[in-house]
Amino acid sequence: MKKIRVKVFGPQREKLKKYIIKKYPIFDIIGKEDKNVDLDICYGGDGTLLLAERMDPGVPKVGIRNSQICDTCKNETSDTILQLIRDGKYNISEYYKLAAVCKGKTVVALNDIIIGHYYINTALRFKVFIDDIPYGGEFLGDGVVVSTPIGSTGYYQAITRSNFQHGIGVAFNNTVNIIGHVVVNNKAEIKVLITRGPGRLRYDNDRSQISLVKGDEVLIHKSKQISRLINFSRKNEKYNIDVSHNRLPLGYCQICRKYYL
Repeated sequence: MKKIRVKVFGPQREKLKKYIIKKYPIFDIIGKEDKNVDLDICYGGDGTLLLAERMDPGVPKVGIRNSQICDTCKNETSDTILQLIRDGKYNISEYYKLAAVCKGKTVVALNDIIIGHYYINTALRFKVFIDDIPYGGEFLGDGVVVSTPIGSTGYYQAITRSNFQHGIGVAFNNTVNIIGHVVVNNKAEIKVLITRGPGRLRYDNDRSQISLVKGDEVLIHKSKQISRLINFSRKNEKYNIDVSHNRLPLGYCQICRKYYL
């Protein structure tokens, strides 16, 4: 049987690597610099997935939640997912990402583009345009979050208490203006004009940033890049990277959906 070349990402990746080598010889674990890879195994949470996508854009990825607190699923998750992949019982779905262009730089995000104030005790002033048409007036607040459907169950949902499955979401973060969030067509271009800074642009969980001052513009649109995520069907759907349901509140396991506190 042909070997499956995989990379393992996550804070406790060495532990999972040893387990894979011992129990699943079909997987050939390769180094992080190797480009000839079939699959990325993301052993952790959302942050691990985002890191893996930045390092290996477009490579199919599967998430294995590294739960240390939920006794119901922490012992079964790794084996179930590894067996399903070994047996070819999975599908690969494609999802679009966002590109943000500012000051001659382009960044690409799987989850979201975040434009916010630079200092926590000062507000940002900005305007938003959707396909060059102003949306609202001048905003004053913490900033704006532009999200993909995958990212809509994260920061976007924390702001809006909602999520979406199609389009691009624009959420206004703690603004003085009373205005609702909006979901636009994924072919739309969103422009954010800074009218009073300082501010900063960040994306996903990357630690780099672009500093913003008065007059700076950020153009956000669907990227040409795509992400590929492994999904399972029927009784194993609970192991999918969920892009369609509300996040469970603190104290509930995202995998087995049981209360663990």
